[in-house]
Amino acid sequence: MTKHFKTKRKLRHDIIIKYLIILLISYIVIKLCIILLFNSSILNYLFKHNKIKEYKEYVSNNTINKPSQLLSYEIKDYNEQVMYYKINNKSIVYIYNTHQTEAYQKGKTVLDAAHLLKEGLAKYNIQTYVEKTNITEFMRTNNISYNYSYYASKFFVQDAIKNYKPNLIIDLHRDAISKDASTITINNKKYAKIMFVVGEEHKNYKENYALATQINNLIKKKYSSLTRGVLLKGGKNNNGIYNQDLARNIILIELGGNYNTFEEVSNTINLLSEIIGEYLHG
Repeated sequence: MTKHFKTKRKLRHDIIIKYLIILLISYIVIKLCIILLFNSSILNYLFKHNKIKEYKEYVSNNTINKPSQLLSYEIKDYNEQVMYYKINNKSIVYIYNTHQTEAYQKGKTVLDAAHLLKEGLAKYNIQTYVEKTNITEFMRTNNISYNYSYYASKFFVQDAIKNYKPNLIIDLHRDAISKDASTITINNKKYAKIMFVVGEEHKNYKENYALATQINNLIKKKYSSLTRGVLLKGGKNNNGIYNQDLARNIILIELGGNYNTFEEVSNTINLLSEIIGEYLHG
């Protein structure tokens, strides 16, 4: 009887130990799930790097018209950044449009705005290159979806950095907001408002943020109502990089919105050319 009682007691003890181990393992698993669920930086890192690797393989295998840097493209550590300064006392700007078909009223696009900005900067002795390649057609030809626009334009930016060594790189966009939000009147003349966008999901985003802030402050000093400020973007459903991981001297500008006329955009470009000239010639 005593022996039988001891056997039953040992059995209960073993069951308790077993359930304690199961509870401990369950706790650890749940804890890890919670950490991964709420630590978006880990998930974003894994997601983005997997997507970039998949994209590199896809484009390398399927692209017809390859930029010269395409096959040698590598996923570099974000610390590998280059800052370009004035060359022979003549500033160089490279302008491209990741979304070249973004249009204003009556059909003019951000690509038209890029060429107009080039003309404006020439007045300040700034040599400017506007991306000639039809990025939209490049994506269509190679069956690259709109969601991969920045990964497509990245290759052209890499080429520009290698070939032109620009002091400033501008990705020119237009926003999709109401006319009231995108327009300001200064001295009885209407202007399309400006906003800077900085991706915060790469290690050196603070340098890009400092650059955008510096130019934004120059605008505020002379034309305070012209700028909508500097927007930091990251997290779910946002790119968070915008090619700004390639160098510290890259800015993304939202110039006006879809309801702005090209005359309002042109008025702003006159002022923006002046500000960029002041920044580069300091």
